[in-house]
Amino acid sequence: MLYIMPKKRPPHPKVVKEPVQVYLTRQDRVLLDRVAAKSRLSRAEVLRRGLKRIGAEVLAEENPVVKFLGEMARADWPSDMPTDVARRHDDYLAETYLDRHEDRGT
Repeated sequence: MLYIMPKKRPPHPKVVKEPVQVYLTRQDRVLLDRVAAKSRLSRAEVLRRGLKRIGAEVLAEENPVVKFLGEMARADWPSDMPTDVARRHDDYLAETYLDRHEDRGT
């Protein structure tokens, strides 16, 4: 006779959840319900994912490459553009990065 032992399930991680009450307009509630239904997620999960997405956007530090490109885009072309930017782009990015950190005192 062959006996197969049932697989043990991994323990659920203990997550502390804190209830939060949110007041929504009727339109926001309809939107939340539609997104939850379409995504097949709970309303709470839709709100969590939305919070994480906007948090990442708002709290993200500006990338040195993006800052450099923005400065170049705002510069008077071509007078402020270094003539050797294609060859020395790493040097210019390093300068931008260092300037950014010196401003914060780090």
